[in-house]
Amino acid sequence: MAYRSKSERGQKAEQRLLADPYDTESWNVLLREAQTLPIASGRQLYERLVDRFPTCGRYWRLYIEQEE
Repeated sequence: MAYRSKSERGQKAEQRLLADPYDTESWNVLLREAQTLPIASGRQLYERLVDRFPTCGRYWRLYIEQEE
């Protein structure tokens, strides 16, 4: 099941990503939200994030830290 934000700000960020999938500000909004959730709930977002930015070490590091 794909990650879907429940907050209004997160939903707006998801809408902006539909228009511009490389909008890092929107990704960061969703990332901050996912960091407050158990990894099982946020894993889909992390997978989408590192799929979109595969060479961004920061995003990989945050994903790995969340998995620990």
